[in-house]
Amino acid sequence: GFSVEKFMRIVTLITDFGWQDLYVGQLKGRLLQICPTILPLDLTHGIPAWDRAAAARALHESWSFFPAGTIHLVVVDPGVGSARQLVAASGQGHFFLGPDNGVFSLLLQDGVLTEARTILAPPAETVSPTFHGRDILAPAAGRLATGTKLAELGPERDLAVLVRLPEASPLEPDVTSLAGEVLSVDHFGNVRTSFHPGRLGLALTRIQGLEVQGVLVQRQVRCYAEAAPGELCWLTDSGGYLELACNQDRAVDRLSCQPGDALCLLLTPPLKRACTA
Repeated sequence: GFSVEKFMRIVTLITDFGWQDLYVGQLKGRLLQICPTILPLDLTHGIPAWDRAAAARALHESWSFFPAGTIHLVVVDPGVGSARQLVAASGQGHFFLGPDNGVFSLLLQDGVLTEARTILAPPAETVSPTFHGRDILAPAAGRLATGTKLAELGPERDLAVLVRLPEASPLEPDVTSLAGEVLSVDHFGNVRTSFHPGRLGLALTRIQGLEVQGVLVQRQVRCYAEAAPGELCWLTDSGGYLELACNQDRAVDRLSCQPGDALCLLLTPPLKRACTA
């Protein structure tokens, strides 16, 4: 089958840099200095600043859509310049580089990673304490792209000691409501919630609705077009999360919510009154 290793090496980029500054361009330039045949692909530079959980979700949802040999570089690093470690890991034919701060949590939960190394930094005079993504992680990714073995990047790091963000616990069978929050809002105004039925062990048939900002949304659909134009609904999005949507309209405006707002998931048997999150 096709392997990217035989051709141009893909490096996906997930950062919280945005596009206003020079950071994305400098990161790509450093990659190309080390390996001119690298193809840097922007997965997203719109991770909310310092949001390690959002970076973990973006990486987890995206890596498997790329061919074997792809290098995935995550630079969401609120601890940059501190004693936190930088890690290069591998699993299922892919490479993953980033700070050891929880951005690999979901890959660890799913058993994707099989080996990890602590990346040894180059001489201190060549490293900005505020931009390890450019000065340490990008060169390490470039070296992998040129054929350097993972083991050459630094000493082995036990997967068991890698930082993990808190995991969602499976629901107790008698639970009738669950507090959560708005995770993000996409370009279409769809509202992603923090509820992931697959990780919660939750059957969709138990869901009575989702409440946010005093609005209860009960209409379940499989795809947006199943709702009437302008109708609020909920469904499972492409990443497996419950999503609030509005057919051909912006659910976020109809619900007057934003990331971080509290949500309530109502389960059978239905509650007699709205819960407080």
